[in-house]
Amino acid sequence: MVNLGHHPNTSKNINLLTKNSPGTEQFLKTIKEIRDEVESVLKKTNETMKRKWDLKRKPEVEQSSRDLV
Repeated sequence: MVNLGHHPNTSKNINLLTKNSPGTEQFLKTIKEIRDEVESVLKKTNETMKRKWDLKRKPEVEQSSRDLV
């Protein structure tokens, strides 16, 4: 949920919330920091998984159009 930028308690119109409540700005800043951190961790994990997968990958078998599959 965090990596997609969704939070169940955020409103559609954020500008109305920040005018009346300074704590809301801090909350939104915290949510953005968490989201950025999660995004970077997911990218790093994705690269690591790809690298490990590619190490175990076998070369493709050459096939011609007349081979029976």
